[in-house]
Amino acid sequence: MTPVVEQGQFGEWRTVAINVSETYPTFLAQFAGLNEMTVNAQSRAIESIGNVEISLVLDISGSMNDKVYVNGAYKGTRISLLRSAAVQFVDTMFQNVQPAGAPAGRLGISVVPYNQQVVLGTGLAAQFNISTDHTQNTCVDFFSAADFAAPAVTPTQPLQRAMYGDNFDYRQWGFSTQTYWTSSSAIINCPENTMAAILPFSNSKTTITNKINALTAGGDTAIDMGAKWGLALLDPAAQPVVDGLIAAGQVSGNLSERPYEYGDQNTMKVLVLMTDGQNTRTYSTKPEFRSGESGLISTSSATNMSTSYLYYYDPSRSNPYYKFSDGKWYAASKVTGTKYPITYQTLWNTQKYTLQYALNTFLGKPFNNASTLYNQMAEQAEFGGKDTNLEAVCDAAKHRDRNVVIFSLAVDAPSAGQTVLRNCATAPAYFWSVTAAELDTAFAGIASAINSLRLTN
Repeated sequence: MTPVVEQGQFGEWRTVAINVSETYPTFLAQFAGLNEMTVNAQSRAIESIGNVEISLVLDISGSMNDKVYVNGAYKGTRISLLRSAAVQFVDTMFQNVQPAGAPAGRLGISVVPYNQQVVLGTGLAAQFNISTDHTQNTCVDFFSAADFAAPAVTPTQPLQRAMYGDNFDYRQWGFSTQTYWTSSSAIINCPENTMAAILPFSNSKTTITNKINALTAGGDTAIDMGAKWGLALLDPAAQPVVDGLIAAGQVSGNLSERPYEYGDQNTMKVLVLMTDGQNTRTYSTKPEFRSGESGLISTSSATNMSTSYLYYYDPSRSNPYYKFSDGKWYAASKVTGTKYPITYQTLWNTQKYTLQYALNTFLGKPFNNASTLYNQMAEQAEFGGKDTNLEAVCDAAKHRDRNVVIFSLAVDAPSAGQTVLRNCATAPAYFWSVTAAELDTAFAGIASAINSLRLTN
């Protein structure tokens, strides 16, 4: 009984066959002249990697900057340990699925970094139908239950661009309200930068490794947003997106026709979802409050916010002008000189006010209704609502019609984060709860599990 092992030229498949032949003495059959019987048996296992499509969804929120110690010895930050472990994971996947010399295109990996939002990057964003009310970022608003009911994001469906600026709910979370936002602030709606942008559909180990090694940490945590885009890049609805990126020279032609259809027997679709925390917050501004007249009037200029010249105009009132300098309402005849409307663009872009500061100081002042206005003007998804979104999109991806394999990885995560990631995973065995110091072991285990799932008997 000697096992016979065979494999493909490039390690793309491997078989192990065992032939057994044994002779046994008979008991009753010997009375019929049959003293022994020979039994032949054969067992054969086939390991066939085929095509593998992976979305590697990585948490780059601010807590990933936390330092890691083991028995008092400093091991690095979570983000540095993540970079090392993820690079090794990529190397292993290339060794097993796309070894040197093998035909190109069997392995495709998308890297999806996320914090409170997901940055598409200019190249990928150009392939989708994203609103053009501004062009200051490449994030997309996903807030409704319908957004998470299915993984797909088609290139033709209208997508609302996330609002620039800072809509953080300082009042609710007990923070001191900030006056201004800056492009480098970790709390802005969409922290747009090249480091944070998605790397879509790559089959270059060098390119993927460089992307991972460039990751830095900052911001809040929106696991639902990361999972949504990771799964969207595995969905066949993204095939025209890949075609467009290939035509633009941004994706290798070896990945044409990807992502393959669900149910393709030679293709495995994998989401690897990692966090060190739990769902927190994502904010934006509703479209009707992004441009146009805000109701504020200045008798100095369209950008002068000095209360000496500033009014709020409410045409429904008999005395329609609220004067900020004394807090009283005046008839139109009492407000002389040129009246310059102040637009929402002036508040958010020219002045760079945070939403809550603009409400507390200006828009909500005449009626003392800043809190009510915040809820009317802001898009917001927080904690439990985001957990619901994540569970919905994971369930949709795991459905038998799609059968995406989901591995989830909670790193030093609180119980809430562990729960939602455990629920997201394809099976309990596909969920990992580890310390940051164990990241390399966890990613190695996931790589091994991916290969094992290709084993058929």
